[in-house]
Amino acid sequence: YKNQYLKVENTQLKEQVQSLQIKMNSIIDDIDRIQKFETKIKVMTGADAMSEKSLKKAYPDQSSNGVNFLKENQIKNSEQFNKFKNKVIEKLSVPLLDFYAHGTETFPSEINKNSINKIVDKIASLDLKIDTSAKMIDELEVSLHEIDVALLNRKAFLNSTPSIKPTDGWVTSHFGPRKSHYAKRIKMHEGIDIGARSGTPIVSTADGLVVYSGKKPGFGNFIKIRHGFGIETIYAHAKKLFVKAGRKVKRGDLIAAVGSTGYSTGPHVHYEVRVNQVPVDPLYYILN
Repeated sequence: YKNQYLKVENTQLKEQVQSLQIKMNSIIDDIDRIQKFETKIKVMTGADAMSEKSLKKAYPDQSSNGVNFLKENQIKNSEQFNKFKNKVIEKLSVPLLDFYAHGTETFPSEINKNSINKIVDKIASLDLKIDTSAKMIDELEVSLHEIDVALLNRKAFLNSTPSIKPTDGWVTSHFGPRKSHYAKRIKMHEGIDIGARSGTPIVSTADGLVVYSGKKPGFGNFIKIRHGFGIETIYAHAKKLFVKAGRKVKRGDLIAAVGSTGYSTGPHVHYEVRVNQVPVDPLYYILN
């Protein structure tokens, strides 16, 4: 009776190992495919590749990368294999464990210490592969999440970066020192003036939040938009304002109309770009 039981148990173990091996091979192929896709995405987006230090932390026993470690069956040469093997041995049935340890029991010819040892090795190998694969999948998930966040941040940054002219017209005064019409002395012109017909639409040059909309001494009707990432834009001398403070705007949204309010010698929009409160030449931020 005991021999018959052991025959059945031995057969079931072999079938379980074979089934697990098929599933494990499928998981390895999936990881390999996802890793290649991850690499391609990183190259396409310019995202930083996983560092060698990070790889070694995730897969301490591998020589190159985790998939090769699994595919090339280097598991048995790893430091962790014996730990997993001992766990498998501890779970053997009492007769099998006794035979494995002492070889004192009589078993059917197809059941011997060598065959039991092979099954134990395969189970330990699969357990270690599954454990390693789980770590690799966790690392891939973190890495892909970082890529996703980087792409979202990059998209947000691009959307928040001024890139168009605020109105259709021509630049009548550039960024830099110039003689002020009103102060009668050289002053820093912290933006550019774009001349246009009165009433010409003025649009937001990037996504952002209107933080000021109203009159300002010298500037007349004035709008300031905060775009995030330390970037702000200013639009002055407008004839009419179409947005109020607190309004979220997208690049190209109508915000005002060209006018000649404040200290102005003719219809135009005074346009500024500030990065971390420092005025920069808006022409660097005009692509159209």
